[in-house]
Amino acid sequence: MSLRLVSCAIAAAVMLAWSAGDALAQDEDVEPRVIGRAGTLLVGVSGFLDRSYSSEELMPANYSAQVDAERFVSRRFAVRLGVSGSGRFGGSDSDTIATGPGAAALHAYGGALFYFTPESIMSPYLATEYWNQITRRGDTDAGSAVGKAGLQAAVSSRASFFVEAGFGFGLRKGSEGELLTRVVGQIGLRIKVH
Repeated sequence: MSLRLVSCAIAAAVMLAWSAGDALAQDEDVEPRVIGRAGTLLVGVSGFLDRSYSSEELMPANYSAQVDAERFVSRRFAVRLGVSGSGRFGGSDSDTIATGPGAAALHAYGGALFYFTPESIMSPYLATEYWNQITRRGDTDAGSAVGKAGLQAAVSSRASFFVEAGFGFGLRKGSEGELLTRVVGQIGLRIKVH
């Protein structure tokens, strides 16, 4: 066993003991299992699968890890900001590092969400987001507009699981004049901070 593995195991045991102690120390007043209310702040982590399509070339599929923050600004509406870093697999063979849509890159994004039943244990939602590629950006890239549908379910008073999928398009055409589209899918966990 390596020192790193032992250190990780000890840290995990301490965190587990600490969280168990907090759970036992709580009063009978338990927060309800709801997705959110006006003023609720959620911080999320997730994985993401993404593939851009072009009629001119086979673009690679991307995998991403991302972090986002979401705040309910009213009973049903929320705003979300986040960052996503990605790697890639598949696509046309090339000796050069890919740039533009479909390239493994760092992205920033933001958008608005509409939750149908946010004060219940589970809520479907619709979202619209603008994605902007920060690294390995193409010359004609102006970002992407993406529409999503999702489902978020509270697994405790503080944590919720979500799954979402969507479709989007580039705000400018590709380098060959083609329309760029985007298909997305995401699974993750959100924690209530406030």
